[in-house]
Amino acid sequence: MMQAELLTRRQLKSAYVTVEKQTVRWKEIHQNSEQYVNSLCNLSEQLDSCEKVPEETAFLKDFPDLKSRLRAKLLGEMEKMVGKLRETLCSLQEVSNSISRQYAASMHTYQTHAEELGIYKVVQRSATEPSMADMLEWLGDIDRAVRELYLQKQFLLDTLNYDDTRQMQSLHQRWTQDSNLDTMIMGILAHLTFFLEDT
Repeated sequence: MMQAELLTRRQLKSAYVTVEKQTVRWKEIHQNSEQYVNSLCNLSEQLDSCEKVPEETAFLKDFPDLKSRLRAKLLGEMEKMVGKLRETLCSLQEVSNSISRQYAASMHTYQTHAEELGIYKVVQRSATEPSMADMLEWLGDIDRAVRELYLQKQFLLDTLNYDDTRQMQSLHQRWTQDSNLDTMIMGILAHLTFFLEDT
């Protein structure tokens, strides 16, 4: 095996081993964050119920500042949950950055040796392995998918409006839209079983 092919394959293997590990980490971080999303949704329901209590209700007449105090307390708790989700975002960004670095390194290694490799070697497949071109393309697909999911979650938190009941009610569904990512990555890794096992 020529040196250029050896180096490119070695970098691709390193990249996919990292993808495999970081995918597990993404899932763990994301699963842990669901408790904060659930708490935020519950607090939102309490806030909505609080807002719907008429000002002329008897006990509010006796305690005129009760409603505002309860609202302030609920909003404070919601801010804490959003803070936890922002910590989650930082961890997810680390995963995304790790995969992006591997993709960039793989492209750099390929581009450095592209002339020596030649097009035939790059697109050559076998019965047990995809081509280097396939692996580079899939790595780029994974990098974009993870980055887009991270940015979607960031946008979700940046545009969160506690008083928008409909938005808050759909928060859990929108936050947990990660199943396609897992399916996609597992599908790609299934094609790389022999490649990743080969020493």
